[in-house]
Amino acid sequence: MTDPNELSVFEDDPDIPEFTTIFTKAQDRYMLLVGALGALLYMVYFLNQAELWSGLGMLLLSSYLGWTYVKHNKPQPKIILSQEGIQLVGQPFVSWALVHGLHIKPEVKKNVYIENLIFVNNGRIQEIPLSQLDITAWRLEHLLEIYQGRFRYGSVTILPDDLDESELTND
Repeated sequence: MTDPNELSVFEDDPDIPEFTTIFTKAQDRYMLLVGALGALLYMVYFLNQAELWSGLGMLLLSSYLGWTYVKHNKPQPKIILSQEGIQLVGQPFVSWALVHGLHIKPEVKKNVYIENLIFVNNGRIQEIPLSQLDITAWRLEHLLEIYQGRFRYGSVTILPDDLDESELTND
């Protein structure tokens, strides 16, 4: 048990920027790609059989499926972390002072290990599966600790260990 009179020390990580945007993972929609390639093959077949309208229809279908695959394959921003608070894209900004119960909860459901980011703001429980995000649980936990520490204690400058205290004074 820690002594409540002990001061907890916050060490800022200078490698972490002022704010961080966490993106979703690219979605695996290979069926769209397979459909686009299949429609492209049918287009070649129909054009070879002098079925112009069917060939053009397959070209349009192939183009649409390929465009949809490319559009949904791009990662989208999901969470923005900063010294002031957290924001889920599409929802209002929430100050760290209003965020409660922030933790990463591991679960096993049907022999599948999953982790969720859970927090409460304004009485609403936010639950975000980490499997949808392009970040590991330990990296997200580190970012949350740093940003919340900066909010509580302000940005702390860590001096290099090799500097003597005599070099810091102007005597």
